[in-house]
Amino acid sequence: MTKKIVLGTAQFGLNYGISNKYGKLKFKEIFKILSYCYNKKIDFLDTATAYGSSEDDIGKFFKLTKKKFKVVTKYTFQNNKTIKEQLRKTFNSLGYYPYAILAHSKKDYLNKKFQIEVRKLKKKKIIKSFGVSLYSISELKTILKSKNKPDIIQIPVNLLDKRFLDKKVVENLKRKSIKIFARSIFLQGLFFKNKKFVMKNFKNIKGIYEKLGSIAKKENMNLGELSLNWVLNLKQIDKVVIAVDNLDHLKNNLDICKKKISKISINQIEKINSNNNIIIRPDLWKIK
Repeated sequence: MTKKIVLGTAQFGLNYGISNKYGKLKFKEIFKILSYCYNKKIDFLDTATAYGSSEDDIGKFFKLTKKKFKVVTKYTFQNNKTIKEQLRKTFNSLGYYPYAILAHSKKDYLNKKFQIEVRKLKKKKIIKSFGVSLYSISELKTILKSKNKPDIIQIPVNLLDKRFLDKKVVENLKRKSIKIFARSIFLQGLFFKNKKFVMKNFKNIKGIYEKLGSIAKKENMNLGELSLNWVLNLKQIDKVVIAVDNLDHLKNNLDICKKKISKISINQIEKINSNNNIIIRPDLWKIK
């Protein structure tokens, strides 16, 4: 199951996630995490030019060990830099070219400059794939109507957010040979916060939250662990992006991957869904 894991590296360069108690990781810890991933055959990393020093730290690891990862990075035009300029920075930071380039948004993906440049890079075999990070079904529909289909889409999937798992949506993506990378498995760390915090900030979720808590307790897991295990076992998903706060957190997540959720619990999880954007869209959160 570890073959499906992509290590998210936002914490390498940013104070990312509401449950992150450690802030931006120090390189000593990053080195340990990357070494452990390499030894466990976790060879995909997810990063972005917007993730501070993330690409630099991955490159520092390569320069010290000569061990490469398949890096999936995200670019945006909001910084007024061309794809070539951003790729040059990535190459200088990593010491090698990324495996794939994703547009950081639907708007970036539909930009003609992005389309022209990434297709050239793929044709020249500088990168293997290109794609887009999406936030809603409406964005996906717009992307699929465009002339150039992505190789990869990165989408949010977790215990509360199953929008992209609709049977018709998945079948359409599979027909078009588009790889599905799931992110926001822990809902930006919300699943690791205590019940009091969740109830205070998301009052309309009490019933659903308690149902999920009951399932997690039965499976001897917390909500974050339950979400990770459940998403990893979804056949529709090709890769699962997870972020960690430290090496122990990574080891714990890999231990969770070995567990199996009962069929009864899986059926119960599938019936639970939240269409409430206030909770499934972290960009709309108003944390007290």
